[in-house]
Amino acid sequence: MRKSVAVAMGVILAAGMVLTAVLPYVKMEFASSAHYTEQDTREYEYYTPDLLKKIPKISKNYEFNYSNISGPQAFVFGIQFNGTTDTSKIRDYLTSEGYEPQKQCQTEAECWRSPHSKDVVSFYQSTELNLVSVEIYRSEYTE
Repeated sequence: MRKSVAVAMGVILAAGMVLTAVLPYVKMEFASSAHYTEQDTREYEYYTPDLLKKIPKISKNYEFNYSNISGPQAFVFGIQFNGTTDTSKIRDYLTSEGYEPQKQCQTEAECWRSPHSKDVVSFYQSTELNLVSVEIYRSEYTE
């Protein structure tokens, strides 16, 4: 009897440890949005596309964001740089990654696309707010 109780307690303890480890990732998978920095390692690794991880850091004051805007079909990954309006390094970086500026954009931003990706990268600068925002729109329906 004692042995079965010990085994049951061990199973419950192991299940609790697994749930504790997995629960944050389950929450992130179903989150509709997130705001985080590089120091938020779990969120940074989970949400941030490589393109944004490697983007030139044009300001020391920046933060990332994620939005699930249409259920499982569309996502927006972004980075906002505060204290700058210089986008030249971002343009150079996107060009080096194979992205090209588009003639038209669905937003009041500069849009870039790559023939190697369905992602649409857009960015804008605000001299009023002294910031630059870069967003990647990812959809399984983007053409």
